[in-house]
Amino acid sequence: MLVLGIDTATRIASVGLVSDGRVLAEESSLAVSNHSETLLPLILRVLDLAQRPLAEVQGLGVSIGPGSFTGLRIALGTVKGFAYALKQRVVGVATLEALARTVTDWERNICPVLDARKGEVYTALFHRTRDGQLKRLSSDLVVSPREFFSQLDEPCAFLGDGLERYGELLQERCGPKARLLPFASHHPRGGVVAVMGWERLRRGEADDLSALAPCYVRTP
Repeated sequence: MLVLGIDTATRIASVGLVSDGRVLAEESSLAVSNHSETLLPLILRVLDLAQRPLAEVQGLGVSIGPGSFTGLRIALGTVKGFAYALKQRVVGVATLEALARTVTDWERNICPVLDARKGEVYTALFHRTRDGQLKRLSSDLVVSPREFFSQLDEPCAFLGDGLERYGELLQERCGPKARLLPFASHHPRGGVVAVMGWERLRRGEADDLSALAPCYVRTP
């Protein structure tokens, strides 16, 4: 099954294409103004790299938040357009979980942190087990970073654009228990979103296009 994955929840747009769970191609791009200008060329580039036409894509995975309100709407609108036109199945993928899954060399807690503005962050807590499974320990939250970081008392890997603003505070609160991963190398990846979409589609799951909406966490 050929599945296209799209993530525009942060300032980096990423698109990936997988075939039966194996990543064929992936490209990411930093938005100059907003993702409406870069997303379609990025999709075409990934399809060209994999030498597969859009008509062969059987399913679509899309990151639905939390994240940038505008970015989430751009990705979801694009995916719905493809799905209605080409009769493709669509699944929404949790942004923070997809980001946590980019960390593959850490068998402890993982905490993605995205800047939510207004002095808050979008975050959730996960644990990667010895057999490579990712277990969710909390729901998606929008919280004060000072309050949230103070509650963490186990070694944890942190990643996401929220570290650019709150990394020093996090290091102050968590000390040597914190492993900070740079956003330049640990950002949302379209290939991960595509794999997560493929996993759900393989189980026979798909979302209702008319009901699928961004998960803002904070009231828009």
